[in-house]
Amino acid sequence: MVNVTAKCNEAATVKAERNTKQKETIRRVFESMRNHPTAEMICEEVFKADPKIGRATVYRVLNSYVRHGTALRVPVYDGADRFDITLYPHSHAKCRICGAVCDIVSDGTLPKVTEAHGFSVEGGAVLYYGRCSACVEI
Repeated sequence: MVNVTAKCNEAATVKAERNTKQKETIRRVFESMRNHPTAEMICEEVFKADPKIGRATVYRVLNSYVRHGTALRVPVYDGADRFDITLYPHSHAKCRICGAVCDIVSDGTLPKVTEAHGFSVEGGAVLYYGRCSACVEI
């Protein structure tokens, strides 16, 4: 597993960005949320930890994480984008009922695309939809 704290500190050093108490609070909150939160979900938790941190600061820090490769943005067509601290190649699944998002281990499709088409893949995202185990009977 990638050490997100170390990657965030490294990115801040490379870009000469300051590691402020606000950024530290946002990082700590984000790392504690393993549910692929939206920016608003992260804001809610950050505001509980420090009500003085502004919404724009949270969004700016999250965008910085994505830009520096310390977090992934998971586009969701029927809702707000989610954020993910799991950086190894994987896909996602979203429950149509409760909205939960979970990680799906890669099935090796990427190497097949590269081998079959000679295409140099630099990134991508797959999001499956269905019902999670808690909602399957609904």
